[in-house]
Amino acid sequence: MLRSFRVSNHKSLADLQELRLTRGSASVAVPVTAVHGGPAAGKSNLVDALGHMREAVLRSVTGWDPYAGPERAPHLGHTGQPSEFEAVFIAEETPYTYGFRLDAADVAAEWLYSHPRSRKRIVFEREGETVRVGPMFEAARFGITALIPLVRPNALLLSLAGQMYAEALVPAYRWFETRFEVSRGTGAIDSVELRVGAHLSRSTENAARLLTLLQTADLGITDLLIAQNDPGYADYLRDLDADIAALGEQTDRAAGSAAYAAQLESDSGLTAAQLARELTNMRNARDALYTRMVARRGVGLRLVHIGVDPVFTLAEESSATVALLRLLPVLLDALDAGKVLVVDDIGARLTVEEADRLIQLFQNPETNTRGAQLVYTTGDRALVDRGNGRSARTRTGTWTVRRSDAGTSTLAMS
Repeated sequence: MLRSFRVSNHKSLADLQELRLTRGSASVAVPVTAVHGGPAAGKSNLVDALGHMREAVLRSVTGWDPYAGPERAPHLGHTGQPSEFEAVFIAEETPYTYGFRLDAADVAAEWLYSHPRSRKRIVFEREGETVRVGPMFEAARFGITALIPLVRPNALLLSLAGQMYAEALVPAYRWFETRFEVSRGTGAIDSVELRVGAHLSRSTENAARLLTLLQTADLGITDLLIAQNDPGYADYLRDLDADIAALGEQTDRAAGSAAYAAQLESDSGLTAAQLARELTNMRNARDALYTRMVARRGVGLRLVHIGVDPVFTLAEESSATVALLRLLPVLLDALDAGKVLVVDDIGARLTVEEADRLIQLFQNPETNTRGAQLVYTTGDRALVDRGNGRSARTRTGTWTVRRSDAGTSTLAMS
């Protein structure tokens, strides 16, 4: 769950802006948040800021140039000022606040707080080269402090700690890695095919659900085909799918029953959170194995149309079909895993009715059973109003982005 996001000095978001994903003073996040604005108002820059924060956590150690400053994109009128990012979220049932401040040369500051039972606890605070570990995390001090000499001045401590599996910091790192996804741009055909193929190949239920949603769009498509699994990988994938299904059932039972979770911990020594981590690891391993397999022989995605004998490749399809297939597996994976999903311009190349159907998947508690959240941008106010006319209980949180004459964007709740 993402409760709020704050950013300053990132592209047109020059001044401090805050996006809250809760309604009123409540701490429960709304399932859908819409960001509306005119052309060039700064909607995509807000999505880019969310994506930049995620990528910084995951890539600052391995992906940033060790001999340059931190990767950032300040407003062109404020290049000498730092850029700041902060997110408030829930990871493994514990609220966290994590943020960092980047200047042109180094990570100027970084902080991570936990909030069990609404009490703020310092996990660590970093100011320049000084790192303070909170008193409530004294047991984890050695693991964290052992990493401090290893982290570069232009990289994030959370990045290194997550990759080195420093236990006190793992829940926050894994939230960015596995519970938070940002979808920007249209995506290359090959990457869309890979995501669709991976989703379809996991189970017949996945394939049937995605095909049903595709058929509902009335694009004339009656079936989706993918190449059979390579014999050299088929047994491994089959075994992984069986293990994932069994572990998924255990994880669901542990999440729904405190008694079962306690018995599981007694029998296996695994907590419900550790079981969920293992399930995510197995899913990632499965996706990596599938990606390796199709790198050799291709996904082989083909689309069958009513009344047309030849099957179509994705490259031969309409832009609307490609746009829908780009979104469907991403949306469905988010629903299945209870992710926070951010989508830029969700209605691009889609009708208002079709985009609204996708948004309804998150608004409807029958299809959103794991608390997934959708944050989307749009330039079409009719798309926002369409959803908000149905139910006050599932009403979309709505924000508006406006651009000033000075070229800065401001964010305000509608």
